Amino acid sequence: MTSPSVAPLNSVPRPRTASQRLAGALANSFLLSHGRNLMRRNEANYFLPLSKWEKLSAGIYLILRDYSTGLFPPTFADQQAAYEAEMNFYSSMTGLDRAEVIKGHIVKPFWDARHFGTYSRSFTKLVQVFESVGLKPGNRLLELGCGSGWVAEFLAIMGYRVVATSIGPDEIEIGHLRVKALKARGIDDDKRLIFRRSPMESVDEVLKDQEPFDCVFVSEALHHAYDWKKTIHTAYRCLKPGGWFILADEPNLIHTFVSYRIGRMTNTHEIGLSRKEMNAEMLKAGFRTTKVFSPRFDNRMSHLWMGGQR
Repeated sequence: MTSPSVAPLNSVPRPRTASQRLAGALANSFLLSHGRNLMRRNEANYFLPLSKWEKLSAGIYLILRDYSTGLFPPTFADQQAAYEAEMNFYSSMTGLDRAEVIKGHIVKPFWDARHFGTYSRSFTKLVQVFESVGLKPGNRLLELGCGSGWVAEFLAIMGYRVVATSIGPDEIEIGHLRVKALKARGIDDDKRLIFRRSPMESVDEVLKDQEPFDCVFVSEALHHAYDWKKTIHTAYRCLKPGGWFILADEPNLIHTFVSYRIGRMTNTHEIGLSRKEMNAEMLKAGFRTTKVFSPRFDNRMSHLWMGGQR
């Protein structure tokens, strides 16, 4: 849930090493002229239609260009700047009106058949993971980095009691609309769905008024955290003894390269995560056991699903 402390897209510092000079020469060569042109157009229009090969071409150019100037791999030094960039996410998409972006996220995941299919399969798997560790409707869940809140809403409809958090004020406002939608369905329980504004890393401080949770989960959002290691420790403190921390649908290490273009355009944190490192950090935080739900053998090419029990 963060943004890198890097120069703007049009900033071009001087290359420093031989490899950086070579990368700069390649980025500016005729070989990458197509990717260079695509990236310039994409910078002006966030939703520029691009094929997979065009995304790859633009991404290779951008990585080489930024590596040549010391901007890749990304670093995240200024926490406050990172938080502010994340809070301004809905205003960061060039070529798009903020109100239209918000309107689109209000109806997420009902965008089209392809997106709904992807999101609904992920949601189904999340519920299956809950059930596999003994979680059931009525249990208290805490979601970190809830985005527009559609997952929390669906879980609340199923009967779970959910507190959903996000650092973004726009996302919390969308969440409040989802609470109203529950009431329109006749679900008047004030504890069924609650939205609170908080960074992932300090959610335990923000939710001091809440009792420990049966489960803390983060769905395809931990890789946005300013400090994912600190987030894991915070999740541990929010759990009751025996409670579960669930990491759902987190991207693999290749994501650092694949989504770098998106992260640079929105000034947000887009990195891939290592199963080995996350497992080690959960044990360090105090989780007495960890479990990999999928993939069983390797997450370098697949999204990761894992958990830890306090």
